[in-house]
Amino acid sequence: MIDVTAQPFEALLLFHGGAAAGLLYLLLRIVRNCVRKRFMTHLCDAVFVLGAYAILIGYLFLANYGTVRGFLLTAFLLGFATVYGLFGPVFARITQKIHKK
Repeated sequence: MIDVTAQPFEALLLFHGGAAAGLLYLLLRIVRNCVRKRFMTHLCDAVFVLGAYAILIGYLFLANYGTVRGFLLTAFLLGFATVYGLFGPVFARITQKIHKK
């Protein structure tokens, strides 16, 4: 029989990983919007994709030795969406203030 007592802990870990990926995206968005070069946009996108993938894999191995489950991916996406929804407007204002200088 499979032990399910660790699943809430695993989901919280992946939620935290999604939040870390969301923070990475927001930080890279500031860099991408401040430097209006096409190369920088592609570079920031590549750094985000590789970084988010590394965060996801790292947290999956930390949570349950790398087993991919649907509820864990959902928790990761919810963590990302939460950080993006809560802090996205704040980072957008920071970017606007940097552009005005």
